[in-house]
Amino acid sequence: MGAWEDRDNFAARQPERRSDPRYSVDEDSVVLFVGYGTPKQARLVDLSQEGCRLRTVEPVNARARLPVEVFFKVNGVSFRFRGVLQWTDGHNLLGIRFVNTIPQRMVELANVICTMEETEQARAETVNLLVAEQQAPQLAGRETTERANDRNHDLFAGAGLELPEPARPGVHAPLPEARPQAPKAPSHRERRQQSRHEVDTTATILLVNVGSTLRGRILDLSLTGCRIHTDDHFPVGIYTRVETEFRLEGLPFRLGGVIQAIHDRNTVGIRFLDLSERKREQVLELIGEIEQLHAAHPGAAKGPG
Repeated sequence: MGAWEDRDNFAARQPERRSDPRYSVDEDSVVLFVGYGTPKQARLVDLSQEGCRLRTVEPVNARARLPVEVFFKVNGVSFRFRGVLQWTDGHNLLGIRFVNTIPQRMVELANVICTMEETEQARAETVNLLVAEQQAPQLAGRETTERANDRNHDLFAGAGLELPEPARPGVHAPLPEARPQAPKAPSHRERRQQSRHEVDTTATILLVNVGSTLRGRILDLSLTGCRIHTDDHFPVGIYTRVETEFRLEGLPFRLGGVIQAIHDRNTVGIRFLDLSERKREQVLELIGEIEQLHAAHPGAAKGPG
């Protein structure tokens, strides 16, 4: 084995030393080893401000520190960077460090990475929110049971009685006589949270990280989110942080949220996040007015504009 092969294998075993955080990506890319053969197809695995990692379609036998050029597109932005092969695993994985990048391209890359960072944060916030919503009924039920046990203990103690012993495993206490109960109708507030209301009014989506806006129309609205059909193709993916602006029933709204679903190239579902109590009550009042309007005039116009 030659000296340069020893060096390359050693470099491939070294941990990454990038000072900037890496973000997972899965996009088509091309890598060209300058002065050596034809471009090779690859997949972009991760990306940072300093470099990237590629997985080539075919195994690559190349030296570390070999000059390269990489081509890829992320979030609709095309990039071409010069770099050096920092390491290789001897098969398909390549670590590339960018070199001699002009400032304008670095700014464009920084904007894309900023969007990816915000997307990761929004994804984490959404997951935490969903987990909290799933755990809330269990925690509420547990607290209700504990409070009921405390009240029973106080009542029995005040009457000079002892609480009945808990049932032993395998021994079942007699069940009380069952009495039929009428099903409990959900409250007005609960129905609002679970239902969507069809509306039709102009709206604007602000892509927080990019600073650009998209115009469209709201198709439906609920307390937790809305669905919007944009005039142009929606350019980014789910978990992108957005702000939604619209006017309905004479009231202006600007609500922060995250892209929760992409139904097609022009239709997205938005989940509202971090609503203040005031904005939450405003949305509730608006939904109440929409319910009353639909009940009084089925098929009536759903919004101005």
